[in-house]
Amino acid sequence: MKRKRHLILFAGAVFLLWFSQYVFVPTLPEYLRDKVGSLAVVGAVLAMYGLWQVVVRLPLGILIDAVGRQKLFLLGGFLVAALGALILGRAGRTPGLYIGRSLTGLSMSIWVPLVVVFSGFFPPEQSVRAAAVLTLVTAAARISASAMNGYLNEWGGAALAFYVGCGAALAAAILVLPVPVNSRPAGTPKPGSLLRLFVRKSVLLPSVLAAINQYVIFGISLGFMPVLAGQLGAGDVTLGFLAMVNLLFFLLGNLTATSSGSRLKSETLVLASYILFAVAIAAAAIAKSIPLLIVVQGVIGIAQGVGYPVLMGMTIRDVPIHRRSSAMGLHQSVYAAGIFIGPWASGALAETLGIRPMFGITAGLVLVLGCSGSILLSRPPAERRAEQPGSGTNP
Repeated sequence: MKRKRHLILFAGAVFLLWFSQYVFVPTLPEYLRDKVGSLAVVGAVLAMYGLWQVVVRLPLGILIDAVGRQKLFLLGGFLVAALGALILGRAGRTPGLYIGRSLTGLSMSIWVPLVVVFSGFFPPEQSVRAAAVLTLVTAAARISASAMNGYLNEWGGAALAFYVGCGAALAAAILVLPVPVNSRPAGTPKPGSLLRLFVRKSVLLPSVLAAINQYVIFGISLGFMPVLAGQLGAGDVTLGFLAMVNLLFFLLGNLTATSSGSRLKSETLVLASYILFAVAIAAAAIAKSIPLLIVVQGVIGIAQGVGYPVLMGMTIRDVPIHRRSSAMGLHQSVYAAGIFIGPWASGALAETLGIRPMFGITAGLVLVLGCSGSILLSRPPAERRAEQPGSGTNP
């Protein structure tokens, strides 16, 4: 019973953290453009969210495996998330916007221990199921936050959503306080052992594919889709609705991945997600109306909902428990490169070529790279057996 209560409290903290990060996101690109005026600068500020995750997540995962003390890192992350949201809401100049978005990105480095701790509530062989359940929690948080964004802007101006995000992050810290989450220290890992872990196909390739997934979400769906919608006449409430549709279908895709995982290979689900991504982005490149963009956001949501939890679960599925934070740190550092490169590269291309040509180029790249990686991810059952925990190939 106590374990169940701890699980609920921990899930609530995860919900509030993601709520705090997304309650201002639907209108963040337009908020930034009003302050800086340049699409390239908008993309650069948005990219700070991913940059700091790239820098911090891998060393954080290794450090946590070595010393334990997960709760200390979690509480620090919640507090940094609150500070970042507060600075974004009060910033009047470009440096403050860079600092605020950097802090929100830095705070999300604790997604590494959050995933590992939550997976610990489930048997090791159910890592994909645990990732899917956790993704449902984050989806519910993002849907709720996106639905509130436009109304908060209307009620209290653009800054109110940032203040609400700050409060939600502080509440998350309070919820996690009674949960016993500190792991047993595994000691400082040997460099050779870590390198063997990181270059394993079952760890590295899902991480690279997840980076493409995040490139689409942060460069297209959350990055310049709202700007395109604004050019077509969408207001704040409509932009919030676009984000909410994306997240509702993300939830649908997540449920699809959860329910079909026993019938379809994980590799098949991943391949399907990238085909959907490419089709949706290509449609956005020629969209002339808000209703079509709503459909596009729904398809992108399904694609991410299918691919994201499967790739995350696959990364740690064959990894010993005492090295899962390190493996998840690598996974999240690599996919955070997509969070960083997506807005930055999309903004640079949009500034040079225009938003629609940028969408077209992105669709082609996603189709080629995503599908090629998904095919490479497939491997014979004998290799999977060789990688099971306890075999000689484990680091």
